[in-house]
Amino acid sequence: MATFGIEGIRHFPHARAAGVDVEDLTYVFNNCNGMDQALRNAGHSRAFYWADGDCWEIDLNDNTKGGIDSQYADNVDLMFISTHGNHWSGHAVLAYDSAENNHLGDSGNWLLGDNWNLEWLMMYACETLNRDNPLDYWDLFRGLHEICGAYDLMWDGWTVDECGEDTGNNMTDGRTVADSWIDGVSDWWVDNHPMVLAIERESTWKNGALDWNNTTMAKDHLWGHGTTVADISTSQKFWMSWRWAEG
Repeated sequence: MATFGIEGIRHFPHARAAGVDVEDLTYVFNNCNGMDQALRNAGHSRAFYWADGDCWEIDLNDNTKGGIDSQYADNVDLMFISTHGNHWSGHAVLAYDSAENNHLGDSGNWLLGDNWNLEWLMMYACETLNRDNPLDYWDLFRGLHEICGAYDLMWDGWTVDECGEDTGNNMTDGRTVADSWIDGVSDWWVDNHPMVLAIERESTWKNGALDWNNTTMAKDHLWGHGTTVADISTSQKFWMSWRWAEG
């Protein structure tokens, strides 16, 4: 079974006081609680659940870049974070409210899966992935299997307050991680914009022929709920697959 961690930032008073233009959110903890409950109901183990000012951007930063990911993000199989997001200069950006460190996290400081554990990073936040150039995120895959984020808006509202629960239930019902995310954050009222990036082996792309059924994107499941692909080391990375949807 899997270990997981959750972080949710709904209130941003310290960030605003520091000059960051960011508004409070509304349904962050509905989604975080839903993911938490869905995974624990299926027997998975929660390693941490931090909220608001207890979420630090260094939780995702690599130890070599001043972070403590070996204790948090890179010490679980799955991490789910809900906050404001964006991307610029080829990096994902996440908003935090902690006065302990920076109020904006930067994926340029992430090296995930390197000698530790993280397989899946899920970010319910706007615009964390760049659909025009997904390869911007190539370097942060160090054993990480997939990043589930968004290429445009992800809405905060009462009709999407179950996205965490739906995604968690999808995974524990045996759907792939990628399918679970894209379906789980879809909505009948607003258009979310989910996207998934996955790292792939050379063996799935040879002589111009794609063996899609054996890719990380097509095969990877949460531990205990289907096939989980083996980690792909930095030296084994060959190409990247990506999917997106609107709905």
